[in-house]
Formats: sequence, structure tokens, C-alpha cells
Amino acid sequence: MTAPGYHPVAPPPAARRPRRRWWLTGVVVAWAVVLTGFAVWSVRNDPPTVPEQRDIAAALPVLQRATGVTLAAADAADRVVTLGQLSFDGDCALTPVREGVEASREITVHVQPGQVPGVLQAIARALPAGYAATARHNEARTRYGLRADAGEFVGVDTTADADASAFTLLVSTGCRPLADGVDLDPAPVAATEVPPAFTAALRALGATAAKATSSEVSCPSGGVARTVTADELSAPADLGRALQGAVAGAMVVQSDPHAWAYRAGNVSVVVSDSEGRARVDATTGCR
Repeated sequence: MTAPGYHPVAPPPAARRPRRRWWLTGVVVAWAVVLTGFAVWSVRNDPPTVPEQRDIAAALPVLQRATGVTLAAADAADRVVTLGQLSFDGDCALTPVREGVEASREITVHVQPGQVPGVLQAIARALPAGYAATARHNEARTRYGLRADAGEFVGVDTTADADASAFTLLVSTGCRPLADGVDLDPAPVAATEVPPAFTAALRALGATAAKATSSEVSCPSGGVARTVTADELSAPADLGRALQGAVAGAMVVQSDPHAWAYRAGNVSVVVSDSEGRARVDATTGCR
């Protein structure tokens, strides 16, 4: 029954169920398999892109090689160099909840007054081209620095005032994951051989029976560079006067009241004192 003037409307046709595009689903699944396979291959074969991907054990050989290269670049006839021991700093974090460790070695370079700018430029030129070393300065030219990339996230850095008598090149790994088998507190190594210039300095201080430790690194061209050290010696009343015989014929780079740096042939010698105690470092470099 219909009301006057009303015409019934036919219901709309039933909606057709869309055809499932099975080919599209297959493409998506295949692409996901390809991406997964590539990710697995990349993890196994790609080089690391952040230092956190290489632990401290993997970084140490790079650090040691870079130290030898940097020492060779820093050593010259008009400078005095000293090689520091390998050291570890456990006070670093990879993430807020993940601890790490940083390894480093120091190379201290003593220069004559006013030589910092030129020496840093010379070291930058002497480093391998792959290190992309750059020497820089502030606008007032009162502060100078050097930065280099030794590869695999190992860096070489220093900064110094223009009128400084010494600066320290720091070769470091950055914060790395811990690794089994790495001794983070290595004991000092007793020196088994010392250069004559070291013995002469000890004799000048009256400390011929002093025990010495040794710090070594391989040179890029072969051989070993070595710093031997004796510390906690009794300091003389006048360091300069005590060393007069030892520095005869040597090239003196620094002669301060409490620190002398000189070259006896190819051996760099640093003698310093503080609070009644003296220290002697003698370095046979890569030259």
C-alpha cells in the first residue's frame, strides 16, 4: 500500500566485493624479504659507521699505529719529544645506561719560544694525507691547534698558546664498548735498555741507581720508538747548574728553572723537578 503521490524507490544494488590484488601482496612480501636479507648482509659486511660499533679491543691496534705515525711526524732536530704510556679512562658512557672506556696516548713536544705556530703546521704536513690534518688558530692568533683523523674513529688533537714552550698531542679512541681480555690498568714495564743520554742525566742528578720504566710504540717505517723514565728522584738545589755537564754539546730547547729539554744527538731528554723531586725522560724516536 502506498500513499497518494508517493512512488517507491528500488533499493540500491548490492556492493561488489573488490577483487583481492594478490599480486600486490606478493610484491610487498618479496620486498620485505629483500630488505631483511640486505640488512643481515650489511650487519655482517659493512664497515662501522659509529665508534660504538667497534669495541676497545678492536680500536687499540689503530690507536697504537696512529701513535707511532704521530710521533714520527712530531720528532725533528729542533724539538724534544716524549712518549706517554697507554692509558684508559673508564669515566665515559656510550648511552645513559651503557658504560664505555676510552684509550689514549700522549706525545709531548717541547719547542723553542715562538715556534708553536710553525711546528704545528709542520706536523700537519708530515702526517699522512689520509689523516686530513689541519692546523688552525683563533682570530687573534694567540691560540693554535691541530686536528687529524687517523681512521676508524681514532683522532689526534692538541691546542696551545702561541708562546707556549710545550704542547701535548693526544691520540685517542673516543668512548668505546668494553671488551674481554683488555687490561685497563697495565703495570709499568721495566726498561731493559737505556740511551747514554739518559744515564748522563741521572748521573748529573746523582741518581745512577734509579729504576727506569719504558714506554714503546712501533714506528711507521719499522723499528721501535721508546721513552725511558725515572721519577721520584731527589731534586738538586739548582737544576740548571746540576745539568751543565749533561747538556754540554747538546741542543737546548728549553731551559727553565724547573724544566730542561734538550737533544743529545737523536735522543730527546727532559729533566724536571717539583717539590723536591725530579724526573728524567729520554726518548729515542723514529728518526
